[in-house]
Amino acid sequence: MGGPHRDSHRGDFLSISNNAVARFVASVALAALLAGILACGGDAPLGGSGHGDGDSLFPRLPKVSGHIDRVEADPGNPRHFLALELTDAEGRKWRFGSEGWVGVSVGHLKDHQIQGTTVTVWYERQQGNTQLARFVGD
Repeated sequence: MGGPHRDSHRGDFLSISNNAVARFVASVALAALLAGILACGGDAPLGGSGHGDGDSLFPRLPKVSGHIDRVEADPGNPRHFLALELTDAEGRKWRFGSEGWVGVSVGHLKDHQIQGTTVTVWYERQQGNTQLARFVGD
């Protein structure tokens, strides 16, 4: 029944399986890397990764850093946000709107919110005491 003939086929099967698993793991790792790159700014206006230097891009704009309290995605384009709320180091609450891409996606901002890490927002003051985010960086 089993004999040496069956065992040799079993060895071939296991080596094929190991190679297939290795290729699968490598493919998944590459896909995750590419997804991470795209999530961090695949359509950034200046061709960068989305994590640029806001000071060099917008040197004249005011900026504030803080922890994200809430992000509201734009239903027309979930990579953009309608509202971003954060709290700065002094406990002051900030609310920003946007008019499209600001250097990072809503998903990336939600990662910062979950992890409790700060972001910096370069913004313009608008009429009626509102702020318009122009760029958001890590």
